Amino acid sequence: MQNWQTYAEKHGIKLLDKGPCQFCGAPVLNGVAECHQNVHHIAEILDYNDPANYITRFLSVDAMALHHYEVHGPWNNYIHFARLVLIFENKVDWNYSLTPVLSDVVNDFKRTHKPITTPPTVGQRGSITTVDLLTANTPNPCQQIVKDWAYSVYKAFYNYKPAVEPIVAAFMLNR
Repeated sequence: MQNWQTYAEKHGIKLLDKGPCQFCGAPVLNGVAECHQNVHHIAEILDYNDPANYITRFLSVDAMALHHYEVHGPWNNYIHFARLVLIFENKVDWNYSLTPVLSDVVNDFKRTHKPITTPPTVGQRGSITTVDLLTANTPNPCQQIVKDWAYSVYKAFYNYKPAVEPIVAAFMLNR
């Protein structure tokens, strides 16, 4: 999987390295790179090898990808938003074995559909940003702020839910 810088370069997206994040609007000094640095704060607090922290990892990845929509492939963003719908609405207890199932469903779906290419506007992708993650210093507050972050992103993308509903339904049938 290519990283976000490579994706941006291949798609002619100029990454700004000064000022607020050009994608999520976070009040950082060094642009999107600082957002990516901030999200690593979670890994300093949580042991991602502990199954109790898996859900926090999935939620953080989904929130980060959707917050920075333009530097992820559009179909990857379908996976991230569909997973948030499955977790928050369908109460799916996500684990690593489910991600390939969702990926297969999205691969089938994209054969006959076009992706959404216009995300919510900058600053309207959720009320919590990576800067807020820095307030957590122990596991429980970290898990909570990540859940709140992911939920705020899910709510910001809610108008796009009709686009992922067929994916969610197919996943529920295939899992």
